[in-house]
Amino acid sequence: MSMSSILFPGERITMFKIKKIISRIIIFSLFFLIAAPHAGASSASYQKTKEAAREAVWKVITSGQASSATVAVMDGGKIIYSEGFGAADRKAGKGVDKSTRFNIGSTSKMFVATAILLLVDDGRVSLDDSVVKYIPEFEMKDQRYRDIKVRMLFNHSSGLPGSTFFFGYEPEGDPHRMLLERMKGSNLKHDPGAAAIYCNDGFTLAEIIVERVSGQKFPDFLEKRIFKPLGMKDTKMSIGETGGNISNFYDPDTGKKYPAEVILVHAAGGLSSTAEDLCRFADSFCKGGENILSKRSLEEILKSQPTPFSSQLRGPAILDSFGWDYSSLPAYAEKGIMVFAKGGGTGAYSTGLQIIPEKRLAVAASMSGRLNGESVTRPVLNALMKDKGLPVPSVTETRKPMVPEVIPQELTAYEGIYANGESFIRIKFDRDNKKMDLVPMIPDGTNRSEKETDASVMSFVYNGGSFFSFKNDRQGYFIKDAENLYFIAEKDPFYGIDTLMFQSVPKQDEPKKLFREFNGKLWLMRNLTPSVQFYRETPMVRSATYSDLPGYLHFINSMKVCDANHATYAAPLFRDQSELYIYESDGEVWAESGISIFSQADQAKTVNPGRNSVMIGEKGYNEWFRLENGYVISFDKPEKGRIMVVVEEDKKLALFDSTVDEGEVYAPEGSYVVCIGQPGDLFIVSAK
Repeated sequence: MSMSSILFPGERITMFKIKKIISRIIIFSLFFLIAAPHAGASSASYQKTKEAAREAVWKVITSGQASSATVAVMDGGKIIYSEGFGAADRKAGKGVDKSTRFNIGSTSKMFVATAILLLVDDGRVSLDDSVVKYIPEFEMKDQRYRDIKVRMLFNHSSGLPGSTFFFGYEPEGDPHRMLLERMKGSNLKHDPGAAAIYCNDGFTLAEIIVERVSGQKFPDFLEKRIFKPLGMKDTKMSIGETGGNISNFYDPDTGKKYPAEVILVHAAGGLSSTAEDLCRFADSFCKGGENILSKRSLEEILKSQPTPFSSQLRGPAILDSFGWDYSSLPAYAEKGIMVFAKGGGTGAYSTGLQIIPEKRLAVAASMSGRLNGESVTRPVLNALMKDKGLPVPSVTETRKPMVPEVIPQELTAYEGIYANGESFIRIKFDRDNKKMDLVPMIPDGTNRSEKETDASVMSFVYNGGSFFSFKNDRQGYFIKDAENLYFIAEKDPFYGIDTLMFQSVPKQDEPKKLFREFNGKLWLMRNLTPSVQFYRETPMVRSATYSDLPGYLHFINSMKVCDANHATYAAPLFRDQSELYIYESDGEVWAESGISIFSQADQAKTVNPGRNSVMIGEKGYNEWFRLENGYVISFDKPEKGRIMVVVEEDKKLALFDSTVDEGEVYAPEGSYVVCIGQPGDLFIVSAK
């Protein structure tokens, strides 16, 4: 889901807004591992479906986006095609088969949606009850939390900040306690029910409700009420918790095998499954399928669940349904076909599930790699529809650039500074040249020429009520409410839906400042544990302020300063936003954002030639070294300790990570060594 300024539901989420990775390495060695198709129709039937599946999967494998995959298709309750691709375990020469499990990420959300509706059918939960009725200890700094209803957890309209968890390599910690503790000091992003903004934490709350009401652990409830009734023998908790016949993750650039991924927020994204089992689950929502929900609950899970914000959009929106990413795509709806979908992405796996309930058709795919799962399931679904003689949306026609028209004078009110959750931009109208420019805000102290400072990241021309960027294949329009202005991405090329692209940032009459200089500071994460998954992320953040935007700053996400110690969301209608608290302790300045704790990089120790030692203190915080010169370095560490060598650069692998690396490494000037362990652990870094 590919607009750079928008994180759509199928994309994986970390504290640092992981981007999709598009690799270019061609993996020829995997071709011999294609598995033969499993049980299905005769070789002459569903031919288009099979061909589309193979072509789509090998496209993402040979492009380096994935190293293995599984695809299954169901028609009328029967698996008519199922195939595995690539290596589940390269060293063992084991290919993916129909029982090979992948982590399915956010596709897990549909299981807790079903679980809650089963409890509704039992008469034990009401969707219109407040969440606090079922979780009395759930409380927030923002008193509006009492108005969060159970149903708001499922169309992402609760207003909760976003994601409170880490992916990892070992089961560690209590995600329920972590979430409830974080919420005590958090504010909502908007009024409950006002807007649908993707939110993992709502589904963790739903998981807690299932456990409280049923008296069972969430996995046990799923096994009894969903997995067994539907014959889902290969669906379990995440692969790192359960093991067995799993597909391992290999970095596409290096071929390194990473440990099996653990995800403890089971309802939000922590299940593993097979493509066949996902089809069996999908069939439970289909007309004539193996329905485990009552008729009333089936209607609930399949009906539109709009919000006031989405009602302002010209076209259909995502998340306007009960757990699904969408319950309709315009191109299919025009043909009378209602398609439901739920994607999932973790640090290492991607899943797509699409169903047509009225036709009892389902397509599922999971891949080892980071991509949009629907890029595989969509062509398979189209081919299946052709095999079934159903109308298929036509290929989007290539368009000519729009003829620029004069931008209407009344749109002048929409000029100004906006944010998208990650960054600030200025929207400028150039009427002489009949265009609108999106210009990034440059942090204070940045050495840029005047030309670079005024360079746009995207330009649009106006025509017929919308703005068009032919170069970027984007179009959009403005809307407003009582508080803000919004630039809406119109008819996204892949989905055909409308979604928020930027939200206005109001000028502050009396802008506040934090108690310490904040611009250009590098911050190091201090509460990592040895098992936390850091793959193409960096545990570093550089903060920024803007002279043209007093009272605002950037720290992981765009923020508005509230007082000397606190900053809150500058663009609250975007996903996974955190507030910021800074304070002094033991002579150091510290920052807390979400569940992460940081200290400033200038407090890091310096690596000198020879042996450098450090011990983890009683709080368990990571210890950091900075290299003022380039050295070849080696390490001595505790058995369960971890050492990483990192640079301040996003979307790159660590130069060294003892999770997958060993031996010596050259660490260049300006790089950092982070030692991660338990209180009392001793680490030695030797430099030469």
